[in-house]
Amino acid sequence: MKLGALIDHHGHLAPRDALAETMGRHFMPFPKDPPPLLFDIDGNHAQMEAQGIVSRIVSVPPILYLYELPAEEQARRIAAMNDWLAETVAGTRMTAMMVLPLGDTAATLAEIARCRGVHGTADVAIGTHVHGVDLDKAVHEEVWAALAEGGGLVMIHPWQVRDGSRLNDLKLGNPLGNPFETTVAAGRLIEAGTLMQHPALRVMLAHGGGTLPFILGRMDRAWEAAAHGRAPERPSLAAKRFLYDTVLFEAAPLRFLAEMVGAERIIFGTDSPFDMSLQDPAKLLAEAGLAA
Repeated sequence: MKLGALIDHHGHLAPRDALAETMGRHFMPFPKDPPPLLFDIDGNHAQMEAQGIVSRIVSVPPILYLYELPAEEQARRIAAMNDWLAETVAGTRMTAMMVLPLGDTAATLAEIARCRGVHGTADVAIGTHVHGVDLDKAVHEEVWAALAEGGGLVMIHPWQVRDGSRLNDLKLGNPLGNPFETTVAAGRLIEAGTLMQHPALRVMLAHGGGTLPFILGRMDRAWEAAAHGRAPERPSLAAKRFLYDTVLFEAAPLRFLAEMVGAERIIFGTDSPFDMSLQDPAKLLAEAGLAA
């Protein structure tokens, strides 16, 4: 299967002032000098043109998910940020992927409805946990149902790497910690049967699903043994309910991902404009046998 026209499902933009304020008080590692394309519409268009990308879905970087804030402030600031993003990309080759105030279920449902009604978008980005509470516990069934009903893309993106002190001294928080966060979030949703209960959900795992594709055999064996918990369906089958972006950097793991979950479950994404983004996506897709 080929990916066809390149629609980048994983890009980022940020409001400069909000980012500066958050960087000044936040506990998450973030580049001291953010990449210029994080604030530059024309620069994004030029990069997309050079890389053969037709359009790009953008969300704010995870440091701006604001889960650490009190619920009322979180909801207010996230609504303002969603408005900023929608207005910024209007009339461009980019579309907005909103964030949600997951600290409060009622506020989350209200923001989902507001973003659809005001901005006409159902795509959202959520973290791998909500300030330490895993998604299967933090996100109410009503929220999953609302997201499924909207039909938009739900990107699960690493938020704060828990126990990052084991990794950050050697700069392993991003290359090792982020995939681990995604793997844990996905594994817990598989065990909870979330996507089975809401089959219309379109959930994309960032960074190729972390290490999930590579441990599905182990998860299946634990499922067969039944002594290590029992998901409502075989994990390797449940994993095919997710979508996966292409941010794996090498053709071999991308081919393996296609083998494990099916090429039809892979959608193009770059993680632009960070240094951990795809630098030559056309070459990667060609080498992986996924180019149009």
